[in-house]
Amino acid sequence: MSLLFKTRSQLNDFFSEFRRYIAPTYYHDRCERSLHMNIYAIHKREILLSLAGFLSGFILLLFIGLAGPNVTKLDTLKASQIFEKDKITNKTVQQNLLVSGPFKITVPEMSTYSGYICLWITFYIKGEPDSGAFQRRFTIAINIEGKRSNNETSNPILEESFDTDGGHYHHLDCNGNSCEPIQALHLEYLEYSDYSIEIRFADLEHFNQKNPITDIHFTFQSINPSFTSLTIWFRFIFLVIAFIISCWFNHCLYRYNFTDWSMEQKWTSFLLVALICYNNPFYPLMYLSNSKIPYVLEIVFQTTFTCSVLLYWVCFFHGIRQNNRSIARFYSIKFMIVGTLWLIILYGANWSRIQKLEKPTLDEETAYYGSALLRTCNFLFYLLFIIYFIYLVLLLLTAFTELRAMPYFDLRLKIQAFLLCFTLTISFLVVILSKPTSASDSILGETDITQIPYLQLLPMTYQTTSSASFLSIFSVANLYICICAYFYYPSSASLMDSRVVRDNPTLSMINDSDEDVIYGLEIFYFSYINF
Repeated sequence: MSLLFKTRSQLNDFFSEFRRYIAPTYYHDRCERSLHMNIYAIHKREILLSLAGFLSGFILLLFIGLAGPNVTKLDTLKASQIFEKDKITNKTVQQNLLVSGPFKITVPEMSTYSGYICLWITFYIKGEPDSGAFQRRFTIAINIEGKRSNNETSNPILEESFDTDGGHYHHLDCNGNSCEPIQALHLEYLEYSDYSIEIRFADLEHFNQKNPITDIHFTFQSINPSFTSLTIWFRFIFLVIAFIISCWFNHCLYRYNFTDWSMEQKWTSFLLVALICYNNPFYPLMYLSNSKIPYVLEIVFQTTFTCSVLLYWVCFFHGIRQNNRSIARFYSIKFMIVGTLWLIILYGANWSRIQKLEKPTLDEETAYYGSALLRTCNFLFYLLFIIYFIYLVLLLLTAFTELRAMPYFDLRLKIQAFLLCFTLTISFLVVILSKPTSASDSILGETDITQIPYLQLLPMTYQTTSSASFLSIFSVANLYICICAYFYYPSSASLMDSRVVRDNPTLSMINDSDEDVIYGLEIFYFSYINF
């Protein structure tokens, strides 16, 4: 008899090791103790209405952007107009000025909200329209003086001279009767209202003998102050909404232990704080302060929010399948991939911005190809970018393969997958539609973006290309996090269960009404009651 009891005890111990793989009990790997989220309590029609509101809000803001002001303000001055104004009629003198300068130009009056001054120089030559393309390397030297409207004293900002090896090399790419526009100046912070610029050329004498220069167009590009006002106001509106929702969401959660929060609730609480930073309460200081700190903060906030969302996606689609989320086995590879992307983007964006602030005549494309570190960052970014999305797709497919038949889990997966696909689609469309197809597009004022290749893949690079791009990027980010907060905040069922409701399809229905069987949980519900 003792032998039978001993054998029975051993069998019980043996099968108890496999019980967690047989039934979805509390110890099942796909179940965890968490608060009863609102997504469990609302009906299917409410979910559809919420998503419809999400899409409607985005479309409304998109139409506001399409009807918004133009981003850039263009003022073009021709060399022939300068000759007429200064009464220079001698053809030889005109030709010498076209080859070497100097051209003294007064920039149209700028305001603080103009953002920057960008000077584009376009050469027109005497050549055959069907002639082949060719290049010529030459040098441009620029002197800049600034003056306030109530002060007659001019203050030097930039002084370049050929005698002291000043100036910067540029490539003149010509085809037919015109050449590609050249960005000769990019002055970021506008401390003065009036600017005067003196421009000189060198190493164009031999080029002029074969292809006589007929005219030069000087185009000044700046941000439309109306667009600046639009960005400040909408950022402020988004900031206030994000702050209110963050306070409400965290107020709903604070009464519960942090360990009882679900994975989505923890991440949403963090992303709401990141969203407040993304909307950047210090943004107006970029126009009001002559400092690099506001520019650096803008880059840090936007990069951090973007990488936080990327990290959330891989953590969600992996973490929904398991509870053992240790730092070593679960988070390490994700932090390594996304963290490296964060560092690469942060370095490249800060380098670009600071170089433009310190060197107004910098040729960014030439500087990029001359920097081995930037080219290495570019290679690593593309490599990690591909690895990340392959990893994300694998996690997404695995999660749907394992959990698509489990009630509630499939709902969480479908909603998050829809939001992910929508966000990525809008981001890719912004990048594709805003990216210039050629350098000539920039002279039209359509773009003023960085020349670092891997930064051109980021939506945040194109937020100043048009009003529609700006509102598309910011609206999809804010609406995405806000609707996540609506779906994941603790439902009223959590108040009745002051402790916690287990995030298990068979146990989460304790507080559900009879109408909640729309998700196909009736069998699980009665099996639990009978058990």
